[in-house]
Amino acid sequence: MKNIIGLISYLKNTLHISAAISDKKLDYMKSMPIAIKSNYDIFNLRIQDKGTVLLSTNEKDIGSIKKHLNLFEESLSIPVIVHIEHISSSTKKYMIENGIPFISEEAIYLPQLLIYFDDFKEKYKKVKSKKLSKLAQTILISLIVKRQHGINNKDSAIMFDVTKMSTSRALNELADFNYLDMQQIGRTKEYFLKHHIDIEKLFMELKNPVIDTIFIKHQDLNYFDRKTEASYSALTKYTNITNSSPIFAVEKDYFNRLIKKDNPITIYDKEYDNNLIQIELWKYKPEIVDDGVADPISLYMSLKDQIDIYDSRVNNAMNELYNKIEGMIN
Repeated sequence: MKNIIGLISYLKNTLHISAAISDKKLDYMKSMPIAIKSNYDIFNLRIQDKGTVLLSTNEKDIGSIKKHLNLFEESLSIPVIVHIEHISSSTKKYMIENGIPFISEEAIYLPQLLIYFDDFKEKYKKVKSKKLSKLAQTILISLIVKRQHGINNKDSAIMFDVTKMSTSRALNELADFNYLDMQQIGRTKEYFLKHHIDIEKLFMELKNPVIDTIFIKHQDLNYFDRKTEASYSALTKYTNITNSSPIFAVEKDYFNRLIKKDNPITIYDKEYDNNLIQIELWKYKPEIVDDGVADPISLYMSLKDQIDIYDSRVNNAMNELYNKIEGMIN
């Protein structure tokens, strides 16, 4: 399926549930006919940590879909969902009348799965509106990306150039959000990163780091003593996608200080010609991993809501980035 990441985002943003494609192979009770396998893209889809099968098809004959669906259901012991990218009104009506679960760009109908959602409804209702503070987010991403499992408020204050009080609040916040365990060792509180982190919960509780996007002349880059590759420029470092136009990120506070020094930097709100460079202004310093490239978690958060769901190239790259992050946190 070309736009699987877009579809998963659509599910999560519409229903506010966790959804992800699993690499685990499906356990068929009996073999599927080759003719059916060749007409469908088959995905192991986890919804609220429950197994389902997603069948993506371009099949237009609803009678054939129903016949094939029966065969799939005979071969599997978990719910089956049909994905049709653009569904006609008559097909939608037929599938609803026959109780066939489906997802399309226009509608979602999952009657058999409602029981799964009930157990998690209150949990996600509480989590949905809660986001980590800027400092807590920066500390958490740093711990994950640098694979640093333990930290205390003294070391954290030095590392992030903040007061001990500020870092103490941020670490307690991360403990409250269930990302860190706290242990009292003598007079010092030591915090330890959880061994398992729910990636969907993580993405729901992190903020998009990008505040604004501007454009400057290429020669004005000389005024920056630090800049970090971001957006599609950074995506090329983690995935197989290519991007020819450089894109950088800087912390907004740093950029404001730069402007106040009377540096003659001309700012544009649009890319009026190809000689302009795109600059993202971030809530926090983008060089968390300190190698000139935005860290993968902040990068994913900066891109996930702006990608074109019909651009298979970008969707594949985002799927690859998602898998890299999932590997980091588990």
